[in-house]
Amino acid sequence: PFMVTEPGEVARGKKNGLDYLSHLYEQCRDFLIQVQNIAKQRGEKCPTKVTNQVFRYAKKAGASY
Repeated sequence: PFMVTEPGEVARGKKNGLDYLSHLYEQCRDFLIQVQNIAKQRGEKCPTKVTNQVFRYAKKAGASY
């Protein structure tokens, strides 16, 4: 069950609320941008979507999810 947190509310026991999702998307976007930049530097084709490559990179970089 989703429990929605108010903006700025501490998500105690509500970790699966919308704050969690938006934070996850923020992280994905940041990692995607980083991976795209690395790919450009190497002259490879850069991923446009969050692919497994991005997830592997995120894991290596120590993402929390």
